[in-house]
Order: sequence, then structure tokens, then C-alpha cells
Amino acid sequence: MIAFMLIASSITMVNADINSTNKSQISITKTVKVNKTYKIKKLLKSNGNNVDYYSFKSSNKKVAKVSKKGTVTGLKAGKATITITSKVNGSTYGTVNITVKNRYNSSDLRMLSSIIYSESGNQVYAGKKAVGIVVMNRVKSSLFPNTVSGVVYQSGQFTPARNGSLSRSLSLYDSGSLNSDCIKAAKDVLNGDNTVSYNNKNIDMSSYLYFSGYVPGCRLQIQNHQFK
Repeated sequence: MIAFMLIASSITMVNADINSTNKSQISITKTVKVNKTYKIKKLLKSNGNNVDYYSFKSSNKKVAKVSKKGTVTGLKAGKATITITSKVNGSTYGTVNITVKNRYNSSDLRMLSSIIYSESGNQVYAGKKAVGIVVMNRVKSSLFPNTVSGVVYQSGQFTPARNGSLSRSLSLYDSGSLNSDCIKAAKDVLNGDNTVSYNNKNIDMSSYLYFSGYVPGCRLQIQNHQFK
């Protein structure tokens, strides 16, 4: 995955230095994806300023957090403003208006939520999420189709796609009746979360491609499913 992504940006600048007393020298708008980052350090450096002389604060830490070095990370869809403040005189150097967007479209969310429900609707949240991770790992792998629907409907792979269970789950999703944990798991996975928490352990599942009731050489078992 790309570690850094910008979708849109508009910048208004006024010449400024660290000792400036002007209230707002820079006003910037940035759009980032969930779990992607934007580095304010690069902006400051382009203006001849050192990031170490500034502090940063997010107006909505649930949407976007910012590190002491000015790295902004999108956490969930929404808006937040990052305020840049001079450590020398306490003046506001500028603001970065962040819009965080999800990394998925509605059709992928519908399909992944529904296959998660069909395969693991009766499992704990970690089991639901693990199924979604396997599906998305396949999408990213050259060994499988490169779309969510392509993976789910690949011949001989997912039983619910053949026996009518998936169709029923899709209908539940369309009527707003699908299990909410399945939708939450799908959103988390589509936004790039490859980790499950189970039995007091955080497990990185970014390399798992298979699950079933029995998988030879399984590396992880969550309730009724084995994963590899």
C-alpha cells in the first residue's frame, strides 16, 4: 500500500517567518484517506521553516491526529483543523483544514459486509473481521481476481455465493437489516485495517489468504474458523 496519499489541495500563503506575530500566515486545505498521512513538515520546510519550532493541535482527534513532528493521520471520515503554533512567541502560524475520506466505495462495502455475514455472522467480531481481511488480501494478491466481487464470486471459492446465502445477505444489507458488526468489520478492513484482536493478542493478518472450518497447516483459529 502507498504510505502517503494526497487527493486534493489548495494553498494560500503569505511570507512568514518564525518570529512573525501575524495571527494566520498560512491557510491550507488537504484531503487524505483513512489511515493515510500528510506531513506538515514538508510545507514548513518549503517556506524555510524548521518543524521543531512549531507545535500542532487537531480540532478533532477522532477524525485526524497529528504528531509532534506534524504528521497528520486520517482516522475516520470527517473534518478536522490542524493549528500550527510558533513555540517562540505563541502566535498562530497557520491552519491545515483536513478532510478525511474513506478508502472504499458503496458497492465494495455492500459486497464485503454481506459475505462477512454469510460466512461468519454467528462468530465474534474478530472472526467477522478476519474473514473480511482474507477477502481483501485476495483482492491485493496476483493469485486472485482484483475486485471484491471478483474474489467473492470466483468459481469454487465461497459457498455462500453458490447456495443462495450471499443473495439473502445482500437483500438484508439493502433493507438495512444486516448485522451492524459485519458492516463495521467491512469498513475497518476496507480502510486498510489488517489486524484482529483475539484472546488478548493483536494479530497481523496481512498475509492470510485462506479460511474454512478446517485448513491444513492453519496459523490461527477463531471459534469455528481456521485461517492460513
